[in-house]
Amino acid sequence: MYNEQFVNVLIGCIMSHIVIGTLANRQIIKLLHMNRICNLFGIKYPIIQGGMVWCSGWRLASAVSNAGGLGLIGAGSMHPETLREHIQKCKAATDKPFGVNIPLMYPEIDILINMVIEEGVKIVFTSAGNPKTWTEHLHEHGIIVAHVVASTKFAAKCEEAGVDAIVAEGFEAGGHNGREETTTLCLIPAVRQITTVPLIAAGGIGSGESILAAMALGPTGYK
Repeated sequence: MYNEQFVNVLIGCIMSHIVIGTLANRQIIKLLHMNRICNLFGIKYPIIQGGMVWCSGWRLASAVSNAGGLGLIGAGSMHPETLREHIQKCKAATDKPFGVNIPLMYPEIDILINMVIEEGVKIVFTSAGNPKTWTEHLHEHGIIVAHVVASTKFAAKCEEAGVDAIVAEGFEAGGHNGREETTTLCLIPAVRQITTVPLIAAGGIGSGESILAAMALGPTGYK
C-alpha cells in the first residue's frame, strides 16, 4: 500500500540530497523545476516513477503524481478492463498529470492503446517494440509519447518516429532490458549525442546522489 505521505517524504529526501550534494545551491532546484521534462509533462519535479508490471498500479501512480513527480500505471500483463479500472481510479485520486506505460509486445496492444485514448490519458510511455507503430496515432489524439530504449540504435529510431521524449534505460534497471547490456552512465551520453528530444535517464536511479550523477551527463528527467 502506497500513500501520499510516504511518497512526499521519499521525493523530499531525494531533492534534499541533491541540494546537500551541490553546496545547497538553490539554483539546482530552480533548474529542476523549470527543465524540459517538467514543461513537457506539466509536473513539479522531473522525477518519473517506473511503470512496473503488477507493481505500479493506481495507488502508487497517483501518490507520485500528487507529490509532484510523474506517476505511471504499468499496463504490462494487465487485462484491458483491469487497466481501465486502474486509470479511472487514478483519475479519481489525483488531479495531477499521470501516464500509462505500455509494452508493445502484448497481443492486445490495439485494445490497450484505444482504451487509454477513450479514458483521456494524456501521457503514454511505450517500450519493447517499434516506436513508429503507434506514436503518430497517439499524437493524433493529443497524447504525449515517450519511448524506452537501451541502445543508441533504437534511440535514433525514436527520433525518426517523432516521439516527444526518450528514456535511456541502462542495464541496472529491473526487469527486461536490452541485450547490449550497456550501463546507464555509458548509455546516457551516447544517446544524448545523437538525439535532440528531451532525454530521461533510467536504470539504477533511486536516490538524490544517483540523480545528481545523471544530471552531469545532460538528461532532464530521471526515472
